[in-house]
Amino acid sequence: MDERPKRLRETRDFIINDVLDLAEYSDRGVVTTLVDTQGIRLRLHLAVVTSELLCERIANSLERRYGE
Repeated sequence: MDERPKRLRETRDFIINDVLDLAEYSDRGVVTTLVDTQGIRLRLHLAVVTSELLCERIANSLERRYGE
């Protein structure tokens, strides 16, 4: 049996078709809305620190994959 918490288990890929720039904020920080290829929206509530770290990780991954 998988001992990782259910929320950490792998789920199917979420392929992003668009990122809506709604400039929303919540009590936790920044809210980003992603839209998949079928039009389903996923709202991410990120603390500002988490948001900055996430952007940095995405940029580093793209750089490693596609070069500078």
